[in-house]
Amino acid sequence: MQNSSIKINGGNNYIRHQVKQARIEANDSQKDLALALGKSRVTISDMERGRVVINAQDLFGIAINYNKPISYFFPPELVINKEDLTPLEQEILFLFNKLPNTQQHIAIEYMKEQVLFLSKVLQKLNIDQNVEN
Repeated sequence: MQNSSIKINGGNNYIRHQVKQARIEANDSQKDLALALGKSRVTISDMERGRVVINAQDLFGIAINYNKPISYFFPPELVINKEDLTPLEQEILFLFNKLPNTQQHIAIEYMKEQVLFLSKVLQKLNIDQNVEN
């Protein structure tokens, strides 16, 4: 459900609102999301408040963590300009678009697995560091 009072500012306000919505729907705290992403609770708070722009890797991790399609976080009107992408993001999109449709689906699944694996590793490292302290 979309809140009509949200003003879209380059998409970031909408994205951060949707991140918070997904977290609340899952009954997660900011600390829960922070552990899943290998971030601090303060970083999650800063993301949700707009003090930190949510990067693509974090957004992808959030989508996987809350089992949401990546499109959930973007307003339908959002247009991403090529100039707004990093060179690496541009290369990823260029290469992705060269793949046949079936290979694109495989690439997406592979990326999801990699983000999930990395998220679990970071969470384990964070837990291990907390135990040592």
